[in-house]
Amino acid sequence: MLDHWRYQKRCQTIAQRFRQAGLADYLTESAALEVDTIANTPLIAVDLEMTGLDARENQIVAIGWTHVDGGRIRFAANQHLLINAGQTVGYSAAIHELLDSDVAHGVALEEGLATLFEAARGRVWLFHHASLDVGFLQRASISWAGFAMPFMVLDTLQMELSLRQQRDLPVQHDDLRLNKLRAHYNLPAYTAHNALTDASSTAELLLAIAEKMEPATALKLKPYLTYF
Repeated sequence: MLDHWRYQKRCQTIAQRFRQAGLADYLTESAALEVDTIANTPLIAVDLEMTGLDARENQIVAIGWTHVDGGRIRFAANQHLLINAGQTVGYSAAIHELLDSDVAHGVALEEGLATLFEAARGRVWLFHHASLDVGFLQRASISWAGFAMPFMVLDTLQMELSLRQQRDLPVQHDDLRLNKLRAHYNLPAYTAHNALTDASSTAELLLAIAEKMEPATALKLKPYLTYF
């Protein structure tokens, strides 16, 4: 993982060498992004659905995201893409309720990534359990763009873990799962389970955690950033 200075330098270096205008612009804006509070830091909450948990063997089959601006979720920015992975969804169908016939009509991974990174321009990434999703996105970006994309990330799982550690609170098995944390913060349970629902759920959870730490829009985000 990279600290902020090294993250900026890496983005700038890759942008100078990379000739695809859209990604070069994304990297340049990422390097210049100033992070302060939720109120003035644009975010993109993202969730992936995969055929398994191993980025070396499994594939992305769906991507969902929404934007957070001014400490509010912008549902008009919601997007959910099915990805034609060229691989059976396998046992993950029981979790995501996606069938091979569903993803067969999805867009190519390269198209999905291009749309996602365009939506992420000038924004900090937000995930729940970031290392899993970022691992898949970095591996996919190697095939797509020729390099592992740098990421500046907020992770609601790690933020809640940090909060509990600071308060010397115990963490039991599965306490940090998305649905369990939402219940802990009295957020509604969603019956549908897909990448967009989980991305929106993560955005809502972030605002609930922020409200607990500080008035939601005033929480300083820099201490919680992780760099990949």
